[in-house]
Amino acid sequence: MALTTVPRKVGILGYGRVGQSLVSHLLTQGPELGLELVFVWNRDPGRMAGSVPPTLQLQNLAALGERHPDLVVEVAHPKIIHETGAEILRYANLLVGSPSALADQATERQLLEASHRWGHAVFVARGALWGTEDIARLDEAGGLQSLRVTMATHPDGFRLEGPLATAHSPGPRTVLYEGPVRGLCPLAPRNSNTMAAAALAAPGLGFDHVIGVLVADFSLKDMHVVDVELSGPPGPTGRSFAVHTHRENPTEPGAVTGSATVTTFWRSLLGAATLLPGAPLPKPWALPSPPSVYHERQRLELCAVHALNNVLQQQLFSQEAADEICKRLAPDSRLNPHRSLLGTGNYDVNVIMAALQGQGLAAVWWDRRRPLSQLVLPRVLGLILNLPSPVSLGLLSLPLRRRHWVALRQVDGVYYNLDSKLRAPEVLGNEDGVRAFLAAALAQGLCEVLLVVTKEVEEKGSWLRAD
Repeated sequence: MALTTVPRKVGILGYGRVGQSLVSHLLTQGPELGLELVFVWNRDPGRMAGSVPPTLQLQNLAALGERHPDLVVEVAHPKIIHETGAEILRYANLLVGSPSALADQATERQLLEASHRWGHAVFVARGALWGTEDIARLDEAGGLQSLRVTMATHPDGFRLEGPLATAHSPGPRTVLYEGPVRGLCPLAPRNSNTMAAAALAAPGLGFDHVIGVLVADFSLKDMHVVDVELSGPPGPTGRSFAVHTHRENPTEPGAVTGSATVTTFWRSLLGAATLLPGAPLPKPWALPSPPSVYHERQRLELCAVHALNNVLQQQLFSQEAADEICKRLAPDSRLNPHRSLLGTGNYDVNVIMAALQGQGLAAVWWDRRRPLSQLVLPRVLGLILNLPSPVSLGLLSLPLRRRHWVALRQVDGVYYNLDSKLRAPEVLGNEDGVRAFLAAALAQGLCEVLLVVTKEVEEKGSWLRAD
């Protein structure tokens, strides 16, 4: 489903790990979402050879206006924002992936002036900052008194400049910097973006009063650890409101960007791409919010109803609608074979297939004997699995298993397990994550998989890749 009715043209600046991921998403999923990749630029053009189509390679950054982009996404280096950010805003909205650049007050002023002059918005990618919306809401309400962000990783993951470039770590864990984020950004421009995003989310404190801490920890060879600590004003008892989040982000040894951060950039892009021409500009340094994931929780034995609504990402069916389908399927039966005798749900596959047919869709049964490599996921709207599920009575788990319907669905380029028994959607990640989940489920031997596809895909059989 497209994010907008008007195709949006997107350009990418930078072709490192994040840039490569965004380009891949745009090429494979962009058309379905109404997004068109119009150029990719990199400081070293040779890095794009063989992976970016020549027609999409932009050799001269000054010529980006000729590609008529609606949104330009910077994931290169803060220098790009310093040197060309204001000029980019002449042609398009800008998503800043290196917000440490905005610690420079001259750059900040230039971008604000260009945004106002040309009527284009400046967004800031969320990156590794957890709880962005909560921080922004608390700051806007005047309830944020302090904010401290600590980022720790192995020294090989740092790209430091100035005095920090020659700093040594005398022990297994060393604090390299502790102080205002504004002072850290020029010394660690590629390692301070999380702190910079926090300063922009909380303008009441800003770069001068949000505290950034950079820690070299030799034990964190494959992980970035980000701790966010905030406090509010004292309450009636004198105690202050406080929150402390701890995030462990897996990464390759020596890498600047963690695995989870790559996913958040795609979601930031999708959020920024929803701004249509002529729409009111958001606040400066807006942190774009992509559409949320619809997820119904389990009630009675209505997992089939929940799975249908979750896979279609909206509340289309109810227990009453499912019961009506049962009556149509067996109009002369006193005891309907398609649902529980107790009237609490427990609908069978015929109800699911009929419900999907009523929406102009089809359910295709996946043959477990086929290798999952033959499954063409981009042609599949979603998946509904039938799994054995344990039975519980309150807090007591019983040695029984019943059949349970579970939906899997891609939302904004990310696949989710939308099991109604989960408290919240479970991120599966990319296509590899979905295939791994399916392989594990099918290995249990009692799992069945339905592919939810359009009628056209069903008729053409394009959900299946022939070996």
